[in-house]
Amino acid sequence: MSEAAAPPVRPYSDEDFGRLRRLVGPAVDLWTALTDPVFEGIENIPLDGPVLMVGNHGMMGTLDAAIMCFGLRQRLGIWPRGLADHVHFRIPAWRDLFRAAGAVEGTHDGFRALMRIGAHVVVYPGGVGEVFKRKGEQYHLRWKERIGFAKLAIEAGCKVVPFSAVGADDSYSVLMGSDEMLKIPGAAALARRLKLKPDYVGLYRGLGLTALPRPERYYFRFAPAIDAGRFAGAVTDENAWTLRREVEAAVEAGIDDLLALQAEDPDRRFRRRALPLAKGLWRRLRGGPDQTPR
Repeated sequence: MSEAAAPPVRPYSDEDFGRLRRLVGPAVDLWTALTDPVFEGIENIPLDGPVLMVGNHGMMGTLDAAIMCFGLRQRLGIWPRGLADHVHFRIPAWRDLFRAAGAVEGTHDGFRALMRIGAHVVVYPGGVGEVFKRKGEQYHLRWKERIGFAKLAIEAGCKVVPFSAVGADDSYSVLMGSDEMLKIPGAAALARRLKLKPDYVGLYRGLGLTALPRPERYYFRFAPAIDAGRFAGAVTDENAWTLRREVEAAVEAGIDDLLALQAEDPDRRFRRRALPLAKGLWRRLRGGPDQTPR
């Protein structure tokens, strides 16, 4: 996160969420039905903010992020606010959608403003690097040397909830990562001309030969909250690294646990879930109760 003028930030209201539902509700409902997400440990999320939620970004990460946020709204009544990469706010229509979802640009002042209003804030330290993964990086954290989120959490004295997500990285296959693409003659020059960072490129395949994601089941796990208030506001590199290592270890442990759960789940693949889903949709169309197991 970089320093910049704080954006205007206010609490996210029911009216705001209603407008977002009208924009993307049908698409999110469909993708939720197709991915049949599993949520574990939601009791570890404090209902009263401010709360910082830190986790791993899935490949093409807006998919699992949206499912997680809508799922937490349904289950807990909270709406996590995203600290988003600046690139999202450079694309007109996309920018409007992110703002409708309550996201703000990932700046220090934006974070502080969200903390002041008691928001639940989602941060992905891996950023775009985890969205555009390279071959062999499935479910690997790419946090580099980043400790900014930890320093800000210590400054705010907030609760930090590590979370882990599994499923999105299985929705795509990496055909060419950024390291391979930039070796193509002329590719690096084109990326510079388009002002793209090296992590912003990649070639992926989803369903069949298309770029549509495969409807893998999503799994989310939320670890017990870590109290950044124990550092008493002492924002030092040493304290930040201590907090970061705790959060990172919890996220990685959660990923390992979810991968084990995924491996044993007989309903992981969509073909096992397709018939119950179709029956449930048929009942809805006919006006009867949806008895599809959840």
